[in-house]
Amino acid sequence: MKDRAHHIQLFNSIAIPYRWFLASQTRSYARCFEIGRSALPSPEGKKALDIGCGTGAFTKALQAEGWQVQGIDAAKEMLKKATATGLRCSVADILGDHGIADKSFDLVSAAYVAHGMSLKDRLNLYQECKRISREAVLFHDYTNSRNVLISIIEYLEGGDYFNFIKNVPKEFEDHFSVVREIRMGAHAAWYICKP
Repeated sequence: MKDRAHHIQLFNSIAIPYRWFLASQTRSYARCFEIGRSALPSPEGKKALDIGCGTGAFTKALQAEGWQVQGIDAAKEMLKKATATGLRCSVADILGDHGIADKSFDLVSAAYVAHGMSLKDRLNLYQECKRISREAVLFHDYTNSRNVLISIIEYLEGGDYFNFIKNVPKEFEDHFSVVREIRMGAHAAWYICKP
């Protein structure tokens, strides 16, 4: 398990290849909203925070749904693409000194963020999400179904993917009062949690 500073540097260094996939990622997330939209609060006049927004694919999908969305990420290079496309995104680390007030967003999301963190950092992530969300927290992440290619990529990335998938969705259920899992294919799901 590599430390957070290593992960931030890794994502800064792979920002250019991530940019190549922005359009296809955004379309993929839009299809997820077609499946799970009804399980979320209405976005009308409401604010969302997208944690670990990277190049902005999930942020863009949230915006297309009607959310007033703000993205944050600790990797500055990833944010260059997001801000270049006009998205409201800023450099901030959800586990650091970010200054986000209690209950300041109606929806808090994190797409493919939790699995890359150590258990300690994930638990802190869950606490922060509960603290800043008024209505719902949406984790778009892996299921407990393994895939060889994903396993290789996640091994190289050095996150906590293998422990995460062993414990999902129970890990969310242990930290949120209500968790609804909506499958987005064999290897991904939405975990919609109540704070």
